[in-house]
Amino acid sequence: MQLSLSGPKSKFFHLRGSNCRFYKLSTLSGLCTKQKLRLEKGTTMERATILLCLFGFFKELRPSEPFLTPYLKGPDKNLTEEQVTNEIYPVWTYTYFPALLVVFLLTDYLRYKPVIIFEGFTLILTWVILVWGQGVVMMQLMQVTYGLSTAAEIGYFSYIYSVVPQDRYRKVTGYNRSIVLVGRFAAAVVAQVLVSTNLVGYFALNCFSLGSVSVAFILGFTLPTARKSLFFHKDEANHKKLLDVASKGDIEGRLTRENQEDGSDIVEDIHSTSATQGRGNLLASDRHYGEDTVLCVDGDSTAPTDNKETVYNFEPEESAADLRTSRCCQRKFTCLSTLKQLGCNLREAYSSEVILAWSVFWAFAKCGNSQAGNYIQNLWDIISPSSQHSVYNGAVEAVTMLAGALVSLLMGHVKLNWSVVGEMTLGIVSLGMSALLFAMATTDNIWVCYVCYVFYRTAYQALITIATFEVAKNLDKALYALLFGMNTFAALALQTALTAVVVDRRVLATPVTAQYNVYGAYFCAIAAAYLLKSVFTCTRAGWRESWRNRWVTAVPDDEGSTAE
Repeated sequence: MQLSLSGPKSKFFHLRGSNCRFYKLSTLSGLCTKQKLRLEKGTTMERATILLCLFGFFKELRPSEPFLTPYLKGPDKNLTEEQVTNEIYPVWTYTYFPALLVVFLLTDYLRYKPVIIFEGFTLILTWVILVWGQGVVMMQLMQVTYGLSTAAEIGYFSYIYSVVPQDRYRKVTGYNRSIVLVGRFAAAVVAQVLVSTNLVGYFALNCFSLGSVSVAFILGFTLPTARKSLFFHKDEANHKKLLDVASKGDIEGRLTRENQEDGSDIVEDIHSTSATQGRGNLLASDRHYGEDTVLCVDGDSTAPTDNKETVYNFEPEESAADLRTSRCCQRKFTCLSTLKQLGCNLREAYSSEVILAWSVFWAFAKCGNSQAGNYIQNLWDIISPSSQHSVYNGAVEAVTMLAGALVSLLMGHVKLNWSVVGEMTLGIVSLGMSALLFAMATTDNIWVCYVCYVFYRTAYQALITIATFEVAKNLDKALYALLFGMNTFAALALQTALTAVVVDRRVLATPVTAQYNVYGAYFCAIAAAYLLKSVFTCTRAGWRESWRNRWVTAVPDDEGSTAE
């Protein structure tokens, strides 16, 4: 059977058995369409990047955060030190830990945007409770919503990779992370200025934060929807094209490929098997042709010769049902195969001794740093109570973020061979961080505590930067998000255990000053482990050889990591 299409627009459709051929004259139209699609794609990428940066800025513009503990212990909430430290703050860790694994998988499956909107919504709930809630239970609920928003933050950092090409990953990553630091820095500076000048109180700062996260929530709805994701929707675009062709009959747009530069006609052959012949009939039958088109069966003497449409008998209903069934089965198979592949990829990645060593440090250091950062305001308030003295929490946080950003940038230009001297560097700097934590736990001078905290956080940023690009250097690009997600999950597991034993009122209920002695001992243990490992590594390789190889001998690779 032969099926022909013709008309004044010079379009021809030919169907014979299981072979289909499509001809499209006038390549000028195709070139214009291609140029239009490229323009629309570029506009979408720029719009997504700008809107996501605005979302990140406003969600981080929370000037109340540096003064959260004084606010909770002040006349607005009237909570005690023990309630804040041992009953309220641990809830955040308990929520963040289980939520991260669920959100990690849902973020990819839902293709990011719903998770970004959810983050904005939970941030609004957090500050609504902070502004109008009263009592320990309500503040614990506030920590639950804040933990959910922290877990959902993965959607913000992952979304942009689904809407921009891979060659722009580094640039947009810099935009996203820089705008987060800008938002936090601006919030800390604004908060300190407002508090130091007595223009507003802590309650007004929380109202300001509520307004800022509300703006971020609204911006979340304006983000373009991602059509693909890293794991669950790798081939979603191709599958969607097939379904769109079947349902809309968009044959010309879907099957016409790159137009030839010389303007020649484009011919495409589609060879379908007998099992898919019904689908080919469906494609033809669902196409809506204009009045200038002739549709006829070859060899039919009764076929019209004017520009009218001849209706013929195909069976699209059965083919459409087959497609829907196939799509459902494919989704189930994709989910199962994806989860299985994730497990295989993790085993393969962690089988590398280098990746495992740096990942272990990354997880342990992140755990200790999170604990020290979570309770630092409590320590400051004990050394210098906010009800009796002026506090400079915002200024200290601003200086800390600025110093951390500068040292992270500097580490990218240090020419040391971290595969040789990295373990020793981790051990020595971790030992220094341990000493700083012990100093913060024992001092009665708030300025000494402030300075020690700035140096501690700066040292942490330096080490975590080294660990991050050393892991990335030895890892396949496709596994970045997966491995660092699992490292974060491991860090949260350690942090949950540490919180449950050291902080929780049902176990040790350790006071804040004693907690920092525990954290100092924690980093001391990390330092001892990596110093011993570095001694063993250098002894096995030879101390003179290790000393000669302490500098890099190759140009850094494309990822900005240090090559050996």
